Amino acid sequence: MIFDKEQNRQRKLKVKLIADSYNSYVIEEKEKRDWSGNIYLGCVVAILAVAFFT
Repeated sequence: MIFDKEQNRQRKLKVKLIADSYNSYVIEEKEKRDWSGNIYLGCVVAILAVAFFT
C-alpha cells in the first residue's frame, strides 16, 4: 500500500551489552505485527470459497 501521509510510530529498542567486549552493544528492535493484511486475505479467501462451492 502507498500512504500519502507519513506515519509516526514509536520504536521499542532493547540495548544489550556484548559479552567480553569493550563498549560494544547490540540493538534489538521489537515491532508489533500488522495483522490487518492477513485478516483481509482471510475474508477474501472465505468469500471465494463460498462462491466456489455454491
